[in-house]
Amino acid sequence: SRSPLLMAELATSGYVVRSAVRSADLVALKRACKEVQESKDAGPILEPGETFRAWTPLHIAAWGNIKDRMKAKDMVELILQAAQKCGKEADARGAKASDGATPLDLAKEKREKVVQQRMDDPTELDIKRNLDKISSGW
Repeated sequence: SRSPLLMAELATSGYVVRSAVRSADLVALKRACKEVQESKDAGPILEPGETFRAWTPLHIAAWGNIKDRMKAKDMVELILQAAQKCGKEADARGAKASDGATPLDLAKEKREKVVQQRMDDPTELDIKRNLDKISSGW
């Protein structure tokens, strides 16, 4: 069994936050964001993944590269709210991936890809509406 100290450290790591976003686990993301707000340490929500793209949790949510794409908007809002309460909202919004893309750039790009697809699928229409909200909420 892991020590409570290690578990507390893991709970607020950037890896855990990115995993919560990818798996569309709103409960885990809310818990992590609450811990970020209480500690005033925005590191876990600003930390890019150690991947080729180096996306932050906000990049992942904005792109909608998650298990349940309908939760993307809620995840974006949670991350931005936590960043704002730590005084790091501009850092979260302006974070650049390895290719220079910000989370907003990704949201706009994904929205355009969805628009170019067939719009007779109600699920795709709902996803487009969510992406519209994400893009316009910036």
